Amino acid sequence: MKIGCCFETRITDCGSLTTDPQTHRPTKTMRTPLFTIKSYYSLLRASVSVRRWCEAALGFGYDTVALTDTNSLSGAVDFSKTARELGMYPILGAEILTANEQVLFLIKTEQGYRNLCRLISARHLDHQFDLIEFLPQVYQGLVCICHQRDVIERLKPIFAREDLFAHPEAQMDVEPIAWRAFTILEEGDMTVSRLLMEIRRLSGDGAGPHGHHGFNPLLGERQWAQLFQSCPRALDNAKQVAKRCEFDLLGRDVIFPRPKQIRADQRHRELARLCHRGAAQRYTLLDREIVKRLESELHTIEVHGFSDYFLVVCEIMEFAKAQGIPAEVRGSAAGSLVSHVLGFTRVCPVRNNLYFERFLNPGRTDCPDIDIDFCWRRRDEVIRFCYEHWGEDHVAMVCNINRFRKRGAIRDVARALGYPPDQVEQIAQQGRGHGPVYDLAEKLIGIPRHLGVHCGGIVIAPEPMACLAPLTWSTKGVIITQYDKRAVEPAGLVKIDLLANRALSTVHDAIELIARHYPATVDIEDQAVATDPQAAQVISQGDSLGIFQSESPGMRQLVRGLRVKNQRELAIALSLIRPGPAQGGMKAEYIARHVHHKPFTYLHPSLETLLGDTYGVMLYQEDVMRIAVELAGYTVAEAAQFRSDVSKQVSSTRLQAQYEDFVYVRAERAGLDRETAENIWNQILQFAAYSFCKAHSTVYAHIAWQTAFLKARYPLAFYCSLFNNHQGMYPMRVYVWDAIRHGIPVLPPHVNHSDSKWVIEGKRIRASLGRVKGFCADTIQTLVRERRKRPFQDLHDLRMRVRFRKGQLEPLIAVGACDGLGPSRPAMLKQMLFPPHDARAPMLFDPYDRSTDQPEFDRLQKLQAEIEITGIPFTFHPELLIKVKHVSAARLSGYVNSHVTIAGFIAAARRAKTQDNRVMGFVTLEDASGLAEVSFFPDQLELYRRIATCGGPVWIRGKVTEHLSSITIECTQCGQAA
Repeated sequence: MKIGCCFETRITDCGSLTTDPQTHRPTKTMRTPLFTIKSYYSLLRASVSVRRWCEAALGFGYDTVALTDTNSLSGAVDFSKTARELGMYPILGAEILTANEQVLFLIKTEQGYRNLCRLISARHLDHQFDLIEFLPQVYQGLVCICHQRDVIERLKPIFAREDLFAHPEAQMDVEPIAWRAFTILEEGDMTVSRLLMEIRRLSGDGAGPHGHHGFNPLLGERQWAQLFQSCPRALDNAKQVAKRCEFDLLGRDVIFPRPKQIRADQRHRELARLCHRGAAQRYTLLDREIVKRLESELHTIEVHGFSDYFLVVCEIMEFAKAQGIPAEVRGSAAGSLVSHVLGFTRVCPVRNNLYFERFLNPGRTDCPDIDIDFCWRRRDEVIRFCYEHWGEDHVAMVCNINRFRKRGAIRDVARALGYPPDQVEQIAQQGRGHGPVYDLAEKLIGIPRHLGVHCGGIVIAPEPMACLAPLTWSTKGVIITQYDKRAVEPAGLVKIDLLANRALSTVHDAIELIARHYPATVDIEDQAVATDPQAAQVISQGDSLGIFQSESPGMRQLVRGLRVKNQRELAIALSLIRPGPAQGGMKAEYIARHVHHKPFTYLHPSLETLLGDTYGVMLYQEDVMRIAVELAGYTVAEAAQFRSDVSKQVSSTRLQAQYEDFVYVRAERAGLDRETAENIWNQILQFAAYSFCKAHSTVYAHIAWQTAFLKARYPLAFYCSLFNNHQGMYPMRVYVWDAIRHGIPVLPPHVNHSDSKWVIEGKRIRASLGRVKGFCADTIQTLVRERRKRPFQDLHDLRMRVRFRKGQLEPLIAVGACDGLGPSRPAMLKQMLFPPHDARAPMLFDPYDRSTDQPEFDRLQKLQAEIEITGIPFTFHPELLIKVKHVSAARLSGYVNSHVTIAGFIAAARRAKTQDNRVMGFVTLEDASGLAEVSFFPDQLELYRRIATCGGPVWIRGKVTEHLSSITIECTQCGQAA
């Protein structure tokens, strides 16, 4: 429900707004009228963004805005930030809509905010929710506005007279207030809103209760005053309510999670004890540098009040270790020595010269992120631990606000316009065109559609979560906050990202396989040294399929060009691969300096100390901070803000202020001449926008190096583990054939040998039964359990002991998983026409044809079955069947500057923009010998579109070129191959 009110004079008549210099909020000395709006965060009920609302309201001269979305506070942070940025005073509230009630609540105080969070949470989570019954628990700190006479009568005993209001026309015995629901700004918003409501009606949850406001455009001051000229008291009440709503969502203190069973006055002491114990375990010699840094970090953590946060993460990590769940911190937290000695990360920040102040510095006011990667299969165990350890009502997952994207919007619009399902899918697949469907879909893009679950964000609180954030159900049945990852922290909660990382699982599982199948065990931390020559060889040759963060075409080209020799250089490559360095020419420049020893000079002698490891290139975010501190005299806190401003797209005014401060004040004070300062500033501006967090790249290089070590030294275990944890950028068949090219035979599934996972079988790898399409997990478990009792003797034995669902056994037979259980695959498929016979029952004649004269599938039939049923060609690579005369990928280096034809199957395809904003296409083509990279220049983009999504064999003709030791074909012709 919405209300509105005019005010005596427009802002344009009373001069500029007075704002608080600390918070940038409008002060309470200005005129405070009140009106409320409904934004597109009222999911599928409205279409206008909070920015459009605020800008329109400001244009009308209003200086106060109240957001009251339906059963939602999802937009509260976005709205508060936008209003504050525009110099307006934001008021928060919500419309609670049930089947029988429609009531508006505005937040006056912190207690009112907590109560509205509880009210919204109960509305969504309690299937027996009764608004009037629940309100006596949560009415304090709220203003209530209602237009329903029967509901108002039931509200009167709950709310004080000064907190309950109704429209003047209601003529109730409660205070009147100037009220109307503002839902649209222009005619087009009405069309989009109606469309959204139809999409909501067609959604799985149905339309739900309807409001009764209609579509009301925002009114100007004079029009609004005329509506209530007969009841000036209503206008005055609206103004007074606005003044009483003083709650500031963005001004709240951070509410940290708390460790269990540690008294508040003992927590920092306990953190220090754990750190010193961990340091003694990790360093054989605790030198003065390490102790000094550790004490400095602990002091900074204590001053900021972050001890609880670290202890909570410590409890999570200790659980993971106790359960044998691989875990590793990512991001800037890896630059903390405290993180290392507590076991959050295996990367030593001292040895790797990582900068703690990038993670946390004395001037930082917000809570730093500690993001943790876990084994992808067992991450849910960690999340479940959090719920059980801190209490179900003290934990919630963070939501992800899923917005309309092009194809989904087209699909929803087509449904809403009444197109039949088959036509809906056809229109959506087309993806572009003209007409009402595409025009309307374009208007939906970016509008929130529904709330999902964030990939790993979790919040933990010392009190019930429903008091601190509005909660709801996700479409997957998980309780989530209505705040997304960008809103949850400004709202005062601490988000911990518990993320999934398949590379951790690959390393962990490979080590277990080595222990099981090799005579010696592997201590990966000790043996995968940062300069291991075999790991370096695998990476520097670009033989990096399956190696974490190193298998993309661009990365394989880069590591070849860099001739990576150690883990530090791999970390540099992970930073250089980002789009900025390539577009700025820095990737090629760095290779020229590193590999070919191109001469260069430092802009200032001090930069040799700071940037010596990277040949004068500002590669990392930490480099920008160190230059600001050590060269220009910034404090660490000032340097952190400086880095943030020059690295992001801030306003030109802020960037200009940083420029003038750096060049004309700081540099001059530090003794730098104007020309040097200008040159350093230009380099900072050029590099900072794409600079990478060194701690993050170092951690990921550490994991990548371990996968390279395993691939080089234990390929059998590595590939088996990789197949079980597959989620690379290429289809599984590409990795299988990479293993085959490395001399490891890979066998198709078989009921007497395969398991639910890929397994090592002697010197070979046996495919999982899970690769067979349509074969469910329950049946696989039954089959494996029976097989372990004794092998299956024949097809009849298999059918009697395992209850297959309809259509499950035939694919097993066709793909060869039952070979040896009958005379031939055709004979066994024929046998499937009859039900299995109970051996105890008498039989007049044998219905099965047990003859051996039915010929077995030929090689081509077997290959076809393998591809159709598992997606993997085990028998031989189908590229060998292509009739077009072509050159194999492995031989392309012998054809540089020549035009050749290659043939195979599309493994990956992508598009990218050039520096002049044109589009290029890139394709990775796979054949039996390996991968070939193909580029399509903008004038050949139609050729790219022709084959990029082709599932069958293709041929490509073009010129072979070499760049950074990598081969590429520039396509001039292409087509589907026979």
